[in-house]
Amino acid sequence: MPEARRKIAALVRSWGVPFAEEAYEDLELLSTELITNAIHYSRAPCAVAVRWTGVRVRVEVTDSDPARPRPRHGSVDAEDGRGLILVEALSAAWGSSPDPAGKVVWFEVGPDDHHSLAAASRHQPQPWSTPGLWRITTTDGSATSGYLPAWAEDDPSEVGVPSDQLPSRLAHINHRNFFEGLMMPIVAPDHWDGAEEDAVLEGSIDCDPYDEDPHLRVPVVNLQVCVGRWILGLDPPGVAEAAAKLRAHANFLDEKVRPALIAAREDWAAHQPSAQHRSPASGPAGRT
Repeated sequence: MPEARRKIAALVRSWGVPFAEEAYEDLELLSTELITNAIHYSRAPCAVAVRWTGVRVRVEVTDSDPARPRPRHGSVDAEDGRGLILVEALSAAWGSSPDPAGKVVWFEVGPDDHHSLAAASRHQPQPWSTPGLWRITTTDGSATSGYLPAWAEDDPSEVGVPSDQLPSRLAHINHRNFFEGLMMPIVAPDHWDGAEEDAVLEGSIDCDPYDEDPHLRVPVVNLQVCVGRWILGLDPPGVAEAAAKLRAHANFLDEKVRPALIAAREDWAAHQPSAQHRSPASGPAGRT
């Protein structure tokens, strides 16, 4: 963990981002919190990405646990659950999003001296400075570029990437645009107590131009059925088929299941009129 946070700070320093020393301390602290949480809850290694957005430094931590983080109320001095409280208090912005691998949690920290951004841009170009193009430049001066869709929510552009790490960077390029799902009461006993409102059938348009599977090198839709359950790689006919099945199932629920439920409840009420008013301790009705 100490090595990871030091590498993050060293990378940002190499870009010439005009951070005060206190901001670098915050960067290290918040990176430690997110990485620690990811390893603790997923019980597996996590992936970390660091980017200069042209305005802020953004740190993204991806882990295999699909449960999205929820801030706890309490004191920043409390050891239990203090991570997100610190992230909220010290970052310029933070959030989370679903990922086919699990989830991504991110935060952003901005320089204190916004007038010095031009100096930083000489080291790390601002994403979106060339519309429709991403570019990764390695330490030996070579550059690899590709098409950046207007709908993509992130820009993989980087400078100063070690040459031996370029294949890994390319393999992880993902153009993505999230869309919201239906909010439903979800029960996840392994992650939280009781039912909580969470998204069902939310998802994203994804394109992985360097994926080993040619099917995923063009935009597809990934649907999260519920927390941690996905339908992946839907092409346009696949989306149409999924939509048709959902419409058919909605009609089935409305036209078949709902009337059957009403009839069952009426039948139950007729034969067990006091069922809704009995406590579990009172025992079965009608027994003598």
